[in-house]
Amino acid sequence: MATVSVVIQFFEDFDFIERVVERLAWVDEIVVNDGPFTYTRELLEPLVGRDLDQPSQRAASLFALLARRLGVPIHYHHGVFAGEREKRIHGYGLATGDVVLSVDADELLLLDRDAVEHFWASAALVASFDCVNFTYLNLVCGKAGSPLVARKPFAFKRAAITAKHHLDYLWLVGVEQAAVASGDFLPEALCGGAHLTTVRSAYGASIKFGFYNCLYFHLHGDAGLQGSFLAARQFFAQGNFDAAAQAEIYGRAMADAIGFPNEQRFRRAEAPEVPEAILQVAEEACAARNHGLPQRRLNGRLVPGVPLYALMAPGNGWRVALAIGGEARLRVLPLTVDGPPLDLGQAALEQRWTAEPLKPHEVHREGCDADSAGERIGDLVELLVWSGEDATATWAGASLAPPFSMDVVG
Repeated sequence: MATVSVVIQFFEDFDFIERVVERLAWVDEIVVNDGPFTYTRELLEPLVGRDLDQPSQRAASLFALLARRLGVPIHYHHGVFAGEREKRIHGYGLATGDVVLSVDADELLLLDRDAVEHFWASAALVASFDCVNFTYLNLVCGKAGSPLVARKPFAFKRAAITAKHHLDYLWLVGVEQAAVASGDFLPEALCGGAHLTTVRSAYGASIKFGFYNCLYFHLHGDAGLQGSFLAARQFFAQGNFDAAAQAEIYGRAMADAIGFPNEQRFRRAEAPEVPEAILQVAEEACAARNHGLPQRRLNGRLVPGVPLYALMAPGNGWRVALAIGGEARLRVLPLTVDGPPLDLGQAALEQRWTAEPLKPHEVHREGCDADSAGERIGDLVELLVWSGEDATATWAGASLAPPFSMDVVG
């Protein structure tokens, strides 16, 4: 019988982690490899609210509790890593089992020991699971032409696949990977699973936005203090804002963070193409965050110079009221099922106006191509306002982010 280790790469990924661990409580050990990348610390520390050189007491306590409750050894490790490559290699190196399962903190696997024993008895070195990438509304997302259910490598025979080599099989961004031999793989999927990467709480979405902001600028040679994240940081630095207020702003500042990745196509997850068991586990996990979407009315807060994304119900227009004056812009992209991929750079309904505080402004749909191919289930709305330095500083100094409201008309 093979011994089985699970390695979970972790950083503030609390949204689904208890469910992830509960489904894997039959393994011999779970290794949690926690910690940020060096180039993310400056941006994420104010949001997380602690020195990221230090372990997370919240995480350490949670995993200790889960270990006691579930009766499975959970080894919590913390570090600060140069990047994804170093962190993944370190985490894999901590595992001691014959088979190592690399599992993300938002993946719910329908896996059992019998399936792992089948893999262990085979000549294969690597096995995959049938991965379904869920977003809100029980939709699945993927690149154009990609299958609804994709094979994602995650299981490795540790004696044959080294920590460095296992990177070549993973779904990674910004990590150099070498070609792998097709003969390494078990022909059939080891199990099914739901990947919930775009279904997040406000705090989870804010961490995701900050992380990817850092990553993309880092890959292009910059430190990451750029763009809208920098604008938000400068605003918050002028006052004393609580974590919830900051999370709301950051969590809505990227379409991907609120659940609708750019350049992705959205489809319905339906049996028999998606097995009922995967549908059920995803629906149960996401139920709380699917409630009330898309919205006919949204109240919230924004920061001048920082985009705000929202999924609004279908309608004939929008009524927007801002508490801060300035130059405002509203862009609207129809969100469709079985239509073309979402493209934030495409031509869209766009209107600019000079906003006066608390004076509603109506934007009508004329000129918006709402009847493009696919079933329109709502509109992805981007709202942005630029205000003068004095007005912005006044709000920031009072530790308030200006509120706004948006209503669907018709």
